[in-house]
Amino acid sequence: MTMNKKSWSVLQKNDIVDIIAPASHSPLNRLDDGIRWIEDLGLIPHVPEDIIKSDAFFAAPLEIQLRHLKRAIYSDSKAIWCLRGGYGSMRLVPHLLKLRPPKKPKLFVGFSDITSLHLFFSQQWGWPVIHGRTISQLHPDLAHTPDRKFLKDMIFGKKKEMTFRNLKPLNEHALINRTVEGSITGGNLRILQSSLGTSWELKAKGKILFIEDVGERGYSIDRMLEQMIQAKVIDKGLKAVVFGDFTEGLEKDGKDLTDVALKRFAERVSYPVLKGLPVGHGHETNYPVPFNTYSELKLGKKSSLTCSYGSDA
Repeated sequence: MTMNKKSWSVLQKNDIVDIIAPASHSPLNRLDDGIRWIEDLGLIPHVPEDIIKSDAFFAAPLEIQLRHLKRAIYSDSKAIWCLRGGYGSMRLVPHLLKLRPPKKPKLFVGFSDITSLHLFFSQQWGWPVIHGRTISQLHPDLAHTPDRKFLKDMIFGKKKEMTFRNLKPLNEHALINRTVEGSITGGNLRILQSSLGTSWELKAKGKILFIEDVGERGYSIDRMLEQMIQAKVIDKGLKAVVFGDFTEGLEKDGKDLTDVALKRFAERVSYPVLKGLPVGHGHETNYPVPFNTYSELKLGKKSSLTCSYGSDA
């Protein structure tokens, strides 16, 4: 599979990893767990002493978060790994617009609220980025679960691609036997909706759009997708939509109407829509997915998505 022209370097032992907290705070024990996991890989974590100076919403005031991110971008580290999602990353983007990108992309990892930074780095700077577990989700005791083992192999360049099988077609367009080629973009649905009208607004036309979320009931999912259609961000021109995990969205009576919302969306659009990617806020797995690299989506009753990772050999 052809790699993206811009790529990060694979990590090696004793490489530096900058850990930043551009969104919400995390308990110190979760930070310590993630640091230990990074160290167990033979990497050197760089953690600012004032990484957590939390207020009601954020891990630290904006000026501190921005200083940490800028330092990580231009430092001699090979990777930038986000501590947690939550809320706050979008506040940094207007300030990033004033910066020049470094000569070479860095491995940038996070998900959920980090979607805003993923969109900026991939759309403005052309970086490939990784939608993957945050530092707060890297407890060493779970280092050998399948998705974390794959994450380890991926960042060290032992795995160049990943195929996700048994995706479920949600409309007739997804049942036609053919292969769709293109890069992936997307992330958390609530953050994608928040991008509308901003400098980092989702640009999904000509791409495979991945979407996941947590804590959203069926009607809320339907409303966000409806707004994005009306805003003409996902009305047409997409190659496909692939849904990941949607969790913790039960109705007050205990029913789960997520599938109703996803199916309703799939039946009204003119491109393939599938679900079943084991990625997002699920408790069992959260496989790393690359944005802005080459991917192949095989459609039909036995659908699959193969993603190439943007690392140099």
